[in-house]
Amino acid sequence: MKNLFLRSVMVIAMSTAAHAADMPTKAPILPTPAVPSWTFTLTPYFWATSLNGSTTVKGRTTDVDAGFFDILDHTQFPKGLFQLAALGEARNGRFGLLTDILYMKADLGASITRSRGTDAIGGTVGVSAGLDTEMVIAEVAAAYEFARWNGMTSPSSTTALDIYAGGRAWWQRADVQIAATATLNIFDLTFSRSGVLSAEKSVSWVDPLVGIRLRHQFTPGLNFVLSGDVGGFDVGSKFSWQALAALDYEICRSKTVVWSAMAGYKALSVDYSQGSGLTLYQFDMTMHGPIFGLTARF
Repeated sequence: MKNLFLRSVMVIAMSTAAHAADMPTKAPILPTPAVPSWTFTLTPYFWATSLNGSTTVKGRTTDVDAGFFDILDHTQFPKGLFQLAALGEARNGRFGLLTDILYMKADLGASITRSRGTDAIGGTVGVSAGLDTEMVIAEVAAAYEFARWNGMTSPSSTTALDIYAGGRAWWQRADVQIAATATLNIFDLTFSRSGVLSAEKSVSWVDPLVGIRLRHQFTPGLNFVLSGDVGGFDVGSKFSWQALAALDYEICRSKTVVWSAMAGYKALSVDYSQGSGLTLYQFDMTMHGPIFGLTARF
């Protein structure tokens, strides 16, 4: 009787174990992977621009070779020098959208310009020239991070490389005013003639561009950016290039926005022309100088 009872218990136990083995096991719950989110930065900035090059309007060329403080000293006020500029970036993981928009207006006095050219009647040499220039430059590009590594300068540092491509749209208006005087002496008689020549024109074009950018984080609050691109390729301008180096330092933060100060150096050069002879418009200029801005990251 005792043996029969033990056998019954063993049969029930084995049956229960077999039934439990046949039941499906529940998989462990894994944490949901983080979904990349968009981050945005906006940096209004001031560009202390120096100008080196020339502008040709209706066949009359004005050469400019002036630093920023020369431009300030010789700008025709009250119209003067006016500028609005901002950098922007939207980023999601490896992908980003870059923007750079600039509006600038400068009325340059004759003391820092030099004129050369011809008019429709005959040759003339400008002895005094003023240049009133106004422009809008709007850049949009898509970026992709193709490389990243850590610990280049410290255990907490990171470095990333982006390639980007897009377009840079230009609008310009230039007004050249040339004061010319001619004097002829015959014995004791003097004949003189003076006048003002004025030429104004506005143009617009779009340049394709390709570039590369390095982003380096020294520490979580200190970042460096170095970028360069080339464009034009005879689609809009003959050729253009741009270079930017900037250091960004965090100064404060709130619950939603991180504020940082930005300082760097920017250079932009373009060679554009249309028409010929007295219809020629040409802008062959390198603009360069320090930039200072305030960045909001959210």
